Amino acid sequence: MYDIYTIADYTHPIFIALGLLFCWKVPTARWFLLSYAVVVVFSFIVFPTIIQWRTHYYLAQALMSISFLLPIFYRRDLALLLYNRTGLKFYKVVYEKQTLSAQECTIFLLIGLTIIMDLVTWLEVLAYKYSWIDNAYIKLYLRDNFIMVAQFFVGGCFLSYALKAESRERNFEKIEQAEKGYDD
Repeated sequence: MYDIYTIADYTHPIFIALGLLFCWKVPTARWFLLSYAVVVVFSFIVFPTIIQWRTHYYLAQALMSISFLLPIFYRRDLALLLYNRTGLKFYKVVYEKQTLSAQECTIFLLIGLTIIMDLVTWLEVLAYKYSWIDNAYIKLYLRDNFIMVAQFFVGGCFLSYALKAESRERNFEKIEQAEKGYDD
């Protein structure tokens, strides 16, 4: 049974790679998925260290989950910064065309719920450690299953984002052309 949790932990790179295959031609989607790839790699690098923390592991996981929100909120600003530093047109296109999507909002909601679950689990572990409660029910029976399901849904959001990227890009261009028509 525990092998499924290990599999779930390594699904994000697979979903990101598949997403990149589907949407490589769309700069905003490529930037979104590559931004997440950096966060996932960082997560894999620090995981061996934080897994050894017995009591505060869940607090560290909550903080790590916050890093998964960074690509949603800061990738546009990072693209502008990189454009100003490098002058590459790719970053300018990303900065101009990037908008918030339904998939990103869903990822935000799911990551927010995992942060809450990890914080509640951390508080429960502290209460158990200091003998305030007799059983860490959330830690033992709920948290891992909840996180696993959330990881699969986030992966599904990555794929959905990638599959809808081209149509989202076309809609952006249509709106941009319509706005130029009104300005004339």
